[in-house]
Amino acid sequence: MENMGLIGQTTLVTGGAGFIGGCLVEELLLHNARVVVVDKEVNSRSFFALNGFVKKTELVIADIRNRKKVLSIFKRYEPTYVIHLAAEPLVSQGYDNPYQTFETNIMGTVHILEAARENSHIKGVIVASSDKAYGKTIKPYTEESPLKGDHPYDVSKSSADLIAQAYYKTYDMPVVITRFGNVYGEGDLHMDRIIPGICESIIKNNTLKVRSDGTYVRDYVYVKDVVSGYITLLKHMDSVRGEAFNFSSENSLSVLDLIRRSEKILGVKIPYEILNIAKNEIPYQHLIDKKIRKLGWKTQYSFDLVLPKILKWYSDTLSL
Repeated sequence: MENMGLIGQTTLVTGGAGFIGGCLVEELLLHNARVVVVDKEVNSRSFFALNGFVKKTELVIADIRNRKKVLSIFKRYEPTYVIHLAAEPLVSQGYDNPYQTFETNIMGTVHILEAARENSHIKGVIVASSDKAYGKTIKPYTEESPLKGDHPYDVSKSSADLIAQAYYKTYDMPVVITRFGNVYGEGDLHMDRIIPGICESIIKNNTLKVRSDGTYVRDYVYVKDVVSGYITLLKHMDSVRGEAFNFSSENSLSVLDLIRRSEKILGVKIPYEILNIAKNEIPYQHLIDKKIRKLGWKTQYSFDLVLPKILKWYSDTLSL
């Protein structure tokens, strides 16, 4: 893949030590970018730490809720590109701690956009929204679907998404928004998510606890396809500013279908228990992603082929 102007360019990634962030940092380093990572902590078992990216990037431990700190980071490093991934990532945490979720996902995003607004040399800011920003529906989402989150996590994503749009429309900032389905792959240490949970139950021979009733439908997108999406947008930044893009896959499955498919791929029986205790979850979500595919992006990784590799990663990592 060509370097697309990233050689030597400073790319600042918030949440860069996290699940998606670590995989994105790996790709940016392959493109010879100067990578600045802003995160509030580094988990020693993370993809970021295990691959030695602490020494290969310029790591700043900071909380994006601290506006003065964010402003000082931008002033010091003067990034050309910003990819804003840092967020409270769990719907359950949104339910249990709405204030922190709003403060992180909404005001944290404002702090990033304000810092970018004060740096006129920035060529692009990509803000990670979510399929949750669309809220509840029985129809697939397009980028024109209204943002109608109605519970804390979903509202925080709808709000941050709209705020990012406002900075483009009001200040002509080069902002682009991404909306992904459920991202899975090596490096996700949130073990209460379904695919990490499946792997853990196999490795530890435990019963998988399913928080929902098992019928909720989601798009499952492999993390390296997500990373490819970010690189695609960086490549087309001049022509996509102000736009939002959905990213999906051919894997649109209910939880129970996902378990059955995993059993078939891995050749194991996965015992599970339906707890049906999920709160504020959206029953059906599917993203139409024709728009980003017109830019040349496509999913490149088969669930059937990557799941055994993911299981091995968890087997190796959970033993550390």
